[in-house]
Amino acid sequence: MVKVSVNRFVSTRIENIRNDVKVEIQRLRNRTLDRLEEIFKVAAKVARGEIRHQRINGKMVPISLKQRRRWVSVAKHIVLTMNGIVSNFDEQQIFEQLNELERLINETKTIDQTADKK
Repeated sequence: MVKVSVNRFVSTRIENIRNDVKVEIQRLRNRTLDRLEEIFKVAAKVARGEIRHQRINGKMVPISLKQRRRWVSVAKHIVLTMNGIVSNFDEQQIFEQLNELERLINETKTIDQTADKK
């Protein structure tokens, strides 16, 4: 039977989780940014007047200047949201939790070493 250090086993699993989370969050971030970019393009077209009508209650209604201004605000908010997603997507919080878990595992190792000395 092969002896495996419990601490090494757990540390390896934590590192694997960290890598998986990083990859999955990047995928989610990219997918979210792509979808927001699509919405931004439509909002920008409406704001520029390239899209002149919208369907309201089944009827095509012209988009007013006031509505176009609102679409400018929508486009601005989308850009701010995209910037927020690029800079942080709670990845840091997940890594902080994993680092704390790893620290606790390392603490058990030091406790085990001090128990062996007695």
